[in-house]
Amino acid sequence: MPHDPGFPSVESGEAGLPWPAWAGEFQTDDEDFATAHDALSSLQRAWIKQALARLFAVHDPGGPVRHRRSALLSPDFEGATMCRPRPWAVVAVGSDFASPARLLAACLPAIRAGVGALAVVRVGKKASWPPSVLAALELAGVETAFELTPVQAKRFFSETGQKAPGGVVVDFGTAGHLPAGVREVRCAPRATLGVWRSAVRTFDLSALVFAHPGSRVEVWGKISGLPAGVHGREGGFDAFLGCGYDAVFVPAGKMRAALDAPFGPALVLGPRMECFWTFPGLSVTDFLETRLAFVAAGPDRKGYL
Repeated sequence: MPHDPGFPSVESGEAGLPWPAWAGEFQTDDEDFATAHDALSSLQRAWIKQALARLFAVHDPGGPVRHRRSALLSPDFEGATMCRPRPWAVVAVGSDFASPARLLAACLPAIRAGVGALAVVRVGKKASWPPSVLAALELAGVETAFELTPVQAKRFFSETGQKAPGGVVVDFGTAGHLPAGVREVRCAPRATLGVWRSAVRTFDLSALVFAHPGSRVEVWGKISGLPAGVHGREGGFDAFLGCGYDAVFVPAGKMRAALDAPFGPALVLGPRMECFWTFPGLSVTDFLETRLAFVAAGPDRKGYL
């Protein structure tokens, strides 16, 4: 099934794919993506598409991702900046990883940076992909996914790094030791989430559970009618903010208080953001290579760069 036309495919770079040829034997079939897409309800697919659109906006690079600029600088030298997308990126997850929200949050900065090729590598024992994860990738236009053992993953990253130096791996804790020349960005595979409900319908907990499986969800305030696996907590709002949550979901009227709290969470989300996630430490710049050059100008101030 074709990916959403709003999100450009990143399946082939200018110089071809950097992945080792042998890894094709362990690549997820197109039929698996299509089956996963059809396994989701139309509402669940709508949740994913909405999250994609929001991530696309959050990670707007704000200008060309490929550029070269130079300038004569005071008093007597010249500087140049060269920026370009990295040749490839891989998001490495474990076989128990199941969160479409966290996976999309790792992929969209790479997509917006225009990396040459993007893939997901699942490291561990072979198991069926969660349909929500494959469907999220398919809707984002990322249709290259591999299932590898830890030994195979080590070889995969080594050979990919040799073939195309300068790639980046977003590691959810399973990539292992990466070779020199490969940039690593680490992200936690799961989170602890706090939800403050001023009313039972403030947040859609079914959407939250769908987007963040594997994460611990604790609800404060109105705690009646909680889905299975969601935990109720009691206490005031200050105690809620002081629990050390990775992110909190709070009503619009409490957003400012949560954002300004001295020891508050790094991510504050409001109603209708249940399927959204972004990593505060991950951005488009992680998938761009920047080089600097400086040289003393000649007597006539003629530029060299």
